[in-house]
Amino acid sequence: MTDSPSLAPAAGSLWIDLLRVDPALAERIDADLRQRGLLPRRFDRVEDWLQALQFEVPCALLTAAPAVAAAGDVLDKLALSDPRMASVLRVGYGDADQRLPALLAGADWFLSDPNAPLLGAHLGDWICAQDNAPFRVLVIDDDAESRLYCSTILRRVGMQVETFGDPEAGLQAVDGFRPDIVLLDLYMPGMDGLAVTDRLRASRTAPQPQIVFLSGEERPVARLNALRLGADDFLVKPMRPQALIAAVRSRAKRARSFGTRLPGPQNESGPRLRRGDFLQELERRQDGPESAWRVLLAVRVDQSPGLRDRLGLGGAHTLERSLATRVRACLGEGDRYSLWEEFGFGVLIERERRDAVESTVAGLLRAARGEDFDIGSEALALTLSIGMAVQPRERRERDSERWIASAFAAASVASQLGGNRAEGVLSKDPNALPPERVMVIHHALRDLARGGSLRFEFQPLLRLHGERGSCALIAKLRDLRAPLQGYPRSEYLGLAREQDMLATIDRMCLFHAFEAIAEQRQRGRASSILVPLDLAAVDARQLAWIDAELRRRPDLHSDLRVELDAAALQAPEHQPMLQRLHTSGIAIGASSHAPSLALFEQLADLPVHLLRLSQQMVAQTDVDELAPMIKAWQSLGREVLVDQVESMAAVGSLWGLSVDYLQGDALAAASPRPDYETVDDEG
Repeated sequence: MTDSPSLAPAAGSLWIDLLRVDPALAERIDADLRQRGLLPRRFDRVEDWLQALQFEVPCALLTAAPAVAAAGDVLDKLALSDPRMASVLRVGYGDADQRLPALLAGADWFLSDPNAPLLGAHLGDWICAQDNAPFRVLVIDDDAESRLYCSTILRRVGMQVETFGDPEAGLQAVDGFRPDIVLLDLYMPGMDGLAVTDRLRASRTAPQPQIVFLSGEERPVARLNALRLGADDFLVKPMRPQALIAAVRSRAKRARSFGTRLPGPQNESGPRLRRGDFLQELERRQDGPESAWRVLLAVRVDQSPGLRDRLGLGGAHTLERSLATRVRACLGEGDRYSLWEEFGFGVLIERERRDAVESTVAGLLRAARGEDFDIGSEALALTLSIGMAVQPRERRERDSERWIASAFAAASVASQLGGNRAEGVLSKDPNALPPERVMVIHHALRDLARGGSLRFEFQPLLRLHGERGSCALIAKLRDLRAPLQGYPRSEYLGLAREQDMLATIDRMCLFHAFEAIAEQRQRGRASSILVPLDLAAVDARQLAWIDAELRRRPDLHSDLRVELDAAALQAPEHQPMLQRLHTSGIAIGASSHAPSLALFEQLADLPVHLLRLSQQMVAQTDVDELAPMIKAWQSLGREVLVDQVESMAAVGSLWGLSVDYLQGDALAAASPRPDYETVDDEG
């Protein structure tokens, strides 16, 4: 993007949806659109497009000419529940003879030569130059019913409407509201519509609004006088809702096109940048010297929905300036920020330490909530949601887009968790969960709390020297978008602990294991199931339930193994609960995120029956050092499990080490029910 002009889409969204666009055309315009900060999303099926609209509203839609009308109808209907849909720019393409029908069907622009060179560049520049904020409509009419009729219909499709019964009051509101279009009654007491038109056209308001008369007057002379004074159209009452919407939208678009200008050169100094220059600054920083902690923040006002309607345009600008002042006060030398969406800022900071990043973010949160914002006669108590995203570790194509998407996703997580907080992954660990993943896992946990279920699988363990057949229970949070996938325990563990959901999850896991053991017993099979538990989540109530199940089903004593975190096993505060589990007769296993040989010694005096090691750790350890430790461990009647076995080629060496069990997708796939026959060396 370093060679692109300082342009960015006028709305907060960066997406442009390509609906059933010819693949060759889509490929040809993709790079040019991305250079201008636009992110193309391709959809071959309308159903997929409708699904995507539920999560992100684009700034523009490109589709073939015959589909413009249908796509526009969809957006218009969706605008009744989500006004942002009304601001989506509609672009059609096709042959020259399809241009007029597409424009009549509601297209804002038309590409009549899809094979033209630099087509993507022209389209991107046009989109970036548009102001696709909601249309602003000023209604001046002494008839209260007429005002209510117009405002109700136009607001339903996302337009911002202010109404006045007094013409003088309406004129005074023009400078602050800056309407795109004025709907004006012809006959009003005191000052008629012609006088209002004359006043508007004589003012220095720029750009000039479109003026449309709404009147029951049908005489040609009345229309002629209105047009002579500068009116743009004359509509006869009463008007059908769709006709009113179409007339206002077309006139408002014309007003926007008259007032549109491409951004000029950057003259500003200091930390605040225009949006296009801010996006280029992200690119420049990534190509420059490395920084210890270079973090992009997406800052949003939690109360932003409805603020624009509540404050009006002038009040909204005043609030954004006040927010910018508080943001700037929290920044240091070299930091940059930009107003990149309504009531939302992008902030780029660089710090030497992680805690310095956290301190800056905490300062931004305090700056917003610490003192009310005085907007005219109104005091607003506001809070922020902040998304944090560390610069991508490896420089790749379109890194800035991924960086921005990560920050926005983290801000969405913060907002959905109640706001007045910051979310994101302040980690340089390449395995850290991205904010998008965190968000969907939070949703999955909420669904579970509302009565949802887990996805259970059993992965057989390959028995080498072990005493009996066994399998590991795998519990995944359900992913409605990918029913056969789901989120594994390693991903949701920390988030579930934060939401106090682990005790519930572990009880569901145990109950499922109990049922599976009972089923295996009925089939005449003696086998064990290894169930992961969080020791910190096992309280007296959980333990009482486990004891009751063990008394009710005595066979569980020999068939159930629970697997606990090795670090938690060694914590003094968990020793009483560990002893109670052991006293209950349950076999205990131990695992670690970073397994090492030290575990053999650390766990030697604890009631641990099974120790889990990774194949990677085993492969990196000297056999002469590892073999005696395994032998000494097994001499105490204990067993060793090696997981993450990636191929059958490793089985021979692990057999030689006297490992008891192996686990890995290359050895046996997980399935909904226990099945040991395929991996039991004794059949």
